[in-house]
Order: sequence, then C-alpha cells, then structure tokens
Amino acid sequence: MILKTSHALLAALALVAGPAFAQDTESPATGDAATQESQPEAETTQPEGETAPADDAATPADGAEAQPEAEQPEAEQPAAEDGAQPEAGAAPAEGEEASDEPRVGSYYARSTHGDWTVRCIRTEGEVDPCELYQLMSDQDDNAVAEITMIPLRNGNVAAGSTLIAPLETDLIQGLGFGVDNSEVRGYPFSFCAPVGCVSRMGFTAEELNAMKRGNKAVVTLLPFGADPEDPVRLDLSLTGFTAAFAEVEKVADEAGDAAPSVLEESNTPAPQPAE
Repeated sequence: MILKTSHALLAALALVAGPAFAQDTESPATGDAATQESQPEAETTQPEGETAPADDAATPADGAEAQPEAEQPEAEQPAAEDGAQPEAGAAPAEGEEASDEPRVGSYYARSTHGDWTVRCIRTEGEVDPCELYQLMSDQDDNAVAEITMIPLRNGNVAAGSTLIAPLETDLIQGLGFGVDNSEVRGYPFSFCAPVGCVSRMGFTAEELNAMKRGNKAVVTLLPFGADPEDPVRLDLSLTGFTAAFAEVEKVADEAGDAAPSVLEESNTPAPQPAE
C-alpha cells in the first residue's frame, strides 16, 4: 500500500515539475530573441553615425574651395611687380641724363692748373662766373681749410680771396698769410657759419705778382685754446696759380661785372630753409 502510494506521489510530482522545466528551457530562447531584436536597432543606428563623416568631409571641401580664392591676390602680385620693373629701371636712366650737365646754381670744375682748380657756377643764358679754388691740408694730409680767389678792379685791390677755416679756430688771433719768405700779414675773420669761419682778404697788385712768382704761400691758424706761439701752419701751393688766374681773368672780362657777384655768393652762407 505504501509502495503504491509512493508511485502515485512520484507521478504527481512529475506532472507538477514538467511545466516548470519547460519554462526554464524556453527562457533562453526569449533572451536570444531579445538579443536578435536589439541587433537590428543597433544596425539601424549605424547609418546615423556614418552621416557625421560625410559632414566632416564637406567641411574640408568648403575650406579647399576658399583657399584658392584667398591665394588668388598673391598670384597676382608677381605680375604687378613684373610690371613695375621697367618703371624702376627707367629712373636711373633719367638720373644719369640729368647728372651729365650741372644744374643751374651749382659748382662745376672747368679746368685744372697744377694744384689749382678753376671752378664755375652754372648760370642760365649768361657767362658762367669762375674762381680759383684749392683745398689745404695739414702735415698728416687732413683737409683743414679751403681758399678761393678772383680778380677785382677795386682801386688798389687786384684780387679778392675767401678762406674758410674750422669752427674751432681762435677768432681773436685771426689768420696769417705770407708768400715764401716774405713777412706774414694778419687778416681777421668776418663771421662763422655751419661750414666754418670765414676770412676775406684783399691783395694788392704787388702781392698778387709775388704769388705769381712764388712757390708756395703759408697760412697760419690757431686752434681755440692752443699756444699762440705754436700755430698750425698750412702750405698753399702756388703751382699753376699764374695760368689759373689768367683763365679766370679772361672769363671775368667776358662776363663784365660777373666776377664781383661770384665773390658775394662764395662769401654769403646759404640761406636755411624756413621751418
């Protein structure tokens, strides 16, 4: 009786447990189905993600189109520079043509006689007035002073001269001038300008003839603060003086009264431009 009851109980338990095992075996199937259903959704979202690179690709394309437009002016610049080269090359040619002839009011060297230069001032429609010129140097061959001379017809004065000395010259002591071994005569300074201190000298016919016959003249200058017993001595060569003076006299005769105007222009400082 007990055995029958046991078999009946086991059969009942088997019937009860059957649906439970069936449910456990079906649950993985539902999980797989859910996984399969989620995969298409993931696959459908991928095209949306793939559209982003397309937008990024469009951005460089726009940038690539913008770059040629920005570079176009740079490409045009060489053409403009090439076009400007003929104009720049033409300027020196004009400058060279202008430098061949001295401008009106400027000095030019007409001739040279020994150590003297005959220089003239370019005028317009008139005979160019001329003068003698020489640059004096010290024992170390440093340019110190310059002297100009013209013929004059002013009573006993046969020649007029202008000497320009450095600004550091002692004006009170003036300057000394003598030919060869003759006595040195003193001459005062008239004024000082940015170019230096100016002294005007007049020579008689006798003194002028001594210069024509002499070998050299001596000019003495005293630097400011120096010992008066030890002035600076500058040699003025008289080589070629006679020929140069004769040429300037001839030009002065052709120009009439032009020679005195040269003396005034050489002694008068250039006017400063108004500010």
